[in-house]
Amino acid sequence: MDGISQAILEHADGAGTRGVAMGQLVDALVGRGYTPEAVEQAIWALLGARRLTPSGFLCRQLRRRDPFGEMVQTRCYELLLAPWSSELDHQLDLDLATDGAEVDDEDDPER
Repeated sequence: MDGISQAILEHADGAGTRGVAMGQLVDALVGRGYTPEAVEQAIWALLGARRLTPSGFLCRQLRRRDPFGEMVQTRCYELLLAPWSSELDHQLDLDLATDGAEVDDEDDPER
């Protein structure tokens, strides 16, 4: 295993079962000399290889002013990442499409 992958797993393991926010993980490894892109690519590779798994998420509420000066609030979701475990692995096998089920798009503002 390469150094960046090992560093990611060690940092995630240090956060315990709750996991560490992906952005926090990237920032920590950038501080150790890695580029953000290299850390992000390594995280996705570890997720794909099931060496790292999502353990939850956090929601940040961001407030800013729009071009007209009005306050706008948006939500930003970030994955919490933990080393792979069989207990968490089942959440990656989602059966989202069921036969005969219809999707209700009434609340979709784009429709």
